[in-house]
Amino acid sequence: VLVSHRGLANHVGWAVRELASCGDGGGAVFSSIAFDLVVPNVWAPLCAGQRVALFSQEAGLDELGGRLLEQGPFSFLKLTPGHLEVLSHQITSEQAAGLAGVVVVAGEALAGSLGARWAGWLGEGRLINEYGPTEASVGTTIHPVPADAEGVVPIGRPLPGMRVHVLDERMQPVPVGALGELYVGGVGVARGYVGRPELTAERFVPDPFGEAGSRLYRTGDVVRWSAAGAVEFLGRADD
Repeated sequence: VLVSHRGLANHVGWAVRELASCGDGGGAVFSSIAFDLVVPNVWAPLCAGQRVALFSQEAGLDELGGRLLEQGPFSFLKLTPGHLEVLSHQITSEQAAGLAGVVVVAGEALAGSLGARWAGWLGEGRLINEYGPTEASVGTTIHPVPADAEGVVPIGRPLPGMRVHVLDERMQPVPVGALGELYVGGVGVARGYVGRPELTAERFVPDPFGEAGSRLYRTGDVVRWSAAGAVEFLGRADD
């Protein structure tokens, strides 16, 4: 995926303002650097003049909790729901509360039961569910997770510089509560797939709601708007 510097700068800028500012302990990297989730973990702390703790992948996840506690507290941590589940069995609620200023979960759908547990441990506003395909420069939407979360946690509202649309098969907006496909617009939309012009034309389509020449990324994700104005993820169109 060919992502622009502008798109990455937009996302990292948000991460500096909203995540790295939650402390002075920096961030941590414990996933492959080929995983785009790592982008804010590396660049947001460095741009804020903070440290980045690098963990060897050879150690696996068995000692993740202990290693994070040893190196923390952090300004923020960004990890997957799988990581969060592992940590649930490795550290106490008191240790979790002091682990980072804010915890961002991304990469997979977040179950409400897991989100509620950690939101209760961390406190109000300190657990954020993030959604974003690589084709939209890492992050697209966020949703603060409440301590009474149920079902699947919503993916929320768009980040600064990003736009989302829930559209039907004719690319027309659907009403609140109706199922549609999620389309992403804004500065983070990638240029396309390197060496794959046909796939690029299929997934990156003209934006009928934006400026001339702008495009939307067709995610293939089935979603709906909630009455509260948040996007709810329901699955894949090709499932």
